[in-house]
Amino acid sequence: MTKQPNEAIRALRKIIGQTQAEFAEMIGASKDAVVSWEIGRNRLSVTWARRIALVTGADGRTLRLGVSVPVSNAKDAHLYTAADFEQHQKTEWGRSDEASARQHLEQCRETLELLLLAAAQPPGDQPRHRLPGLMDSFMHWCDRAREDFKLGPQIDAQLARRRRRVGMTQEYRDWQAMARGNPAELKAVGFQEDPTKTDREEIRLALEMVPGWAPGRSMKWPKPAVMKLAGP
Repeated sequence: MTKQPNEAIRALRKIIGQTQAEFAEMIGASKDAVVSWEIGRNRLSVTWARRIALVTGADGRTLRLGVSVPVSNAKDAHLYTAADFEQHQKTEWGRSDEASARQHLEQCRETLELLLLAAAQPPGDQPRHRLPGLMDSFMHWCDRAREDFKLGPQIDAQLARRRRRVGMTQEYRDWQAMARGNPAELKAVGFQEDPTKTDREEIRLALEMVPGWAPGRSMKWPKPAVMKLAGP
């Protein structure tokens, strides 16, 4: 089968001034996926065409056809320009500011509530135990979204703002184990190797802690599901 490069994707990417890696990160794809569309190794799917259309304002149908130039999805269909992309950024889907994010948060919160409550209701006389599977699906989606859109550093930065000083009591041997993985951090909070102490002797130290990434579980105080030592 003859490979047909998708010139529209390549042209769209260049119009909005993005490299293949930048474009991939913007839509949550891999760089290899973008390359494969552009050289014709893989055909652009309906799902990806829809997402690119929502992100850029280009017409998804013509993107799938791979025509030489992208077309705007505006009512007066015309050749796509950088001005179309800028205008699209001002619409509901194109905006990427915090106000828009919080608006979508409220909408997604309602959707998630409906899904969870629906999964908790048995479809008939017998419960189907769908809630655990739904939660696993949600947690998997969270991990994939974090990875696909390269959001790890930004999420970690938000979690770092939730740092708190926490008193922790544990056995000397456990402190030693922590010190092997984080020597500088443990030294900073006052832990010192002491041959006079026994392995089971309890020691209390005050640590700077931050919640860890734990989709589907609490990431807020007072009881975050995962905690880790705060960085410097």
